Amino acid sequence: MPVPLDATASSSTAPGDGGRRARRAATHARTRYARSILRPITAFALAGGALVVLAAPASAASALLYVSASAGHNTGSCSTQAMPCATITYALAHAAPGATILVAAGTYPEQLTITRNVSIVGRAAGRVVLEPETVVQNDVATDSSVPQFAIVDIHDPGGSLADVNLENLVINGSEAGASSFNSCSDNFPGVYYHDASGLLRADTITGMEMAPDLFGCQTGKGVGALVASDAGRSSTVTMARVTVRAFQKNGLECIDPGTACIIEHSGVTGIGPTTLTAQNGVEIWGVRWLDFMHNKVTGDTYSGPSGPAQATGLLILNAGSVDVRSNKMSANDIDLYAGEDAAFTPVAPAGTWTIRGNRLTGATDDAPAPWNVVGGGYGDGLVLDSTSNDVEVEHNRAGTNFEYGIALYGVHGATVHGNGAHRDADGIYVGGPGSVAAASTGNTLRGNRAFYNTDDGILAAGTGADSGNTFLGNTMHHNGGFEAEDRSTGTHSDHTANFWVHDHCSNPTTVSPAALC
Repeated sequence: MPVPLDATASSSTAPGDGGRRARRAATHARTRYARSILRPITAFALAGGALVVLAAPASAASALLYVSASAGHNTGSCSTQAMPCATITYALAHAAPGATILVAAGTYPEQLTITRNVSIVGRAAGRVVLEPETVVQNDVATDSSVPQFAIVDIHDPGGSLADVNLENLVINGSEAGASSFNSCSDNFPGVYYHDASGLLRADTITGMEMAPDLFGCQTGKGVGALVASDAGRSSTVTMARVTVRAFQKNGLECIDPGTACIIEHSGVTGIGPTTLTAQNGVEIWGVRWLDFMHNKVTGDTYSGPSGPAQATGLLILNAGSVDVRSNKMSANDIDLYAGEDAAFTPVAPAGTWTIRGNRLTGATDDAPAPWNVVGGGYGDGLVLDSTSNDVEVEHNRAGTNFEYGIALYGVHGATVHGNGAHRDADGIYVGGPGSVAAASTGNTLRGNRAFYNTDDGILAAGTGADSGNTFLGNTMHHNGGFEAEDRSTGTHSDHTANFWVHDHCSNPTTVSPAALC
């Protein structure tokens, strides 16, 4: 069964969860703010090849600074388009809180430290490249003392940063990653929000890789974007239309009980089968809440010889409230893993986890023998592991996965409703053991469809403690093994430990025990 590999941890304690209503309010607030910061930018338009100022309020104009690597000079205030400064660093030193820095196309070999509320906006999408040749330590994770060598560090130890925004930037760590590290003792984030909030929008983060001999690092590691909060502090970050590729360990990472992340319409691509590291496209660890919607995560798969190691598309561990909807995850060792394990801190207060309307396909197991067999390796579309909070898994589609389409390992009290599992090894698995809990008990599976799977449609595997699960109105057809199989023993349906009610099988002769359908 899957066990998270990351050693990322925090000792901070968890504040109360704000709940779904607060989460939606924060989402709407971020959206309104995202629109508001763009208003000064829309005051400019291209006309005959030149950037022309349209009518704009004087207050908005005074909050604009201009940067051009090719035409700028680090003198003056950077406040006019005709006299831009040459570096973003210089502009930051002259920016008042709330200012917007407009950056022209070019390559900027800079490492930034941001200590006030500002917006840095590229004026040419995909052509404003922040690419330092080397990086130095500019922050530290105070709950773990890991040095941070961030390309963009957003942190003010003396106060709270609420509105730091990066838009239309390419953040490239390839030069710095190859030259700045020689051990596993340091973290290398592209963007680090540390006790700070804001927006990443339409940014590309790439090249967050150390030398190949450091790819196996679990503590010091290369990360696309990292959001973290110290004990008693908070960070809320929206990532919209962000692209992450060529990273060493985690593409996007949100950790700590004070942290909340909204990730939407973004894409994270791993390096594909590799013996160097078990990547996570997106890692969520102990956060207050998460909204994860309309994203695509692919290509995280470990092929090394070290036994049951996994890479994941989306890893959720010990989180508070979670809403994961309408995403596409494919070709990861496990497309979506959501689990609880108190041995790994931090642990946020339990909240509702909603996993709805996702497509989870092509989960792989590229490990060598003897691990690359069904039941001995990985390759699951969706995994719940040892959860006991309110988990709702609804209307997802899992298909062509190496092992299970949907798997419940040691889960208690989850609702699995209206999902489809097709052309997996086994469509839906309910049983144990999980990484913490030994058995799956008290779960409700209703209205699911499992069809054209190589082995069983629905498999309930008895560990001696798996019991009290209800299978209601599920449909199984054209599966290669049993349409429905329950290996438990007890006093409930057909001498099993579970309840099977009004389930439908296209071939009742391939059911074990015989009266389940």
